[in-house]
Amino acid sequence: MNDGETPSVRRRTDTRRRLLAAAADLFEASGTIGQSVEALCARAGFTRGAFYSNFTSVDQLYLALHEEQAGRVWHRLGAALEAQTSGEGRQGSLEEAVGHLLDSLPDSREWFSLRSVLLARAAADPVFADLMRIDDGAVAAELGARFVALAAVHGREPVVEPALLAKAVVAAHVGAVGQAAVDPDGVRTQVVAVTAVIRGLTVESAAP
Repeated sequence: MNDGETPSVRRRTDTRRRLLAAAADLFEASGTIGQSVEALCARAGFTRGAFYSNFTSVDQLYLALHEEQAGRVWHRLGAALEAQTSGEGRQGSLEEAVGHLLDSLPDSREWFSLRSVLLARAAADPVFADLMRIDDGAVAAELGARFVALAAVHGREPVVEPALLAKAVVAAHVGAVGQAAVDPDGVRTQVVAVTAVIRGLTVESAAP
């Protein structure tokens, strides 16, 4: 089937995909983004030239990997929020609803781990921080609107703007996931942390 792509475009797309997969594999094995171009190329089966035709640096590769992984997480979270607010599988209490949302997320431990490493790097390196765009404004606004709708289902309304509510919820979840390796009750911690943030940044809706 002709999808409109030239062979060179398809090759470039495949090369990029394989480099991203190699970066994910090496990060999972080492827990760092301090890989060499040579190691990444060896893992993906390419030359340095192929690497530099797609990325200017290892940093750029890992930032692209984070963006790709984040896109999958945001998509699943948005779909789960839509289901909760439209009545499909809606849970009885806010805490039950949060538990359902978290259960709906893909297995994203690698993304949370990579995000934590990138944030630590950004905190120490202002130049790197300028390159890191972890929360697109449009995504935060869209998720925020859905969290507002979720709160409304449970008789609550936000005391902050929707995008800030979404960012606070994500921060709470990321923090809880970050300590999951040493928390024997990690899943429960995640549910409690996210529920507490939603309750803390909302109030009971005024009677009509």
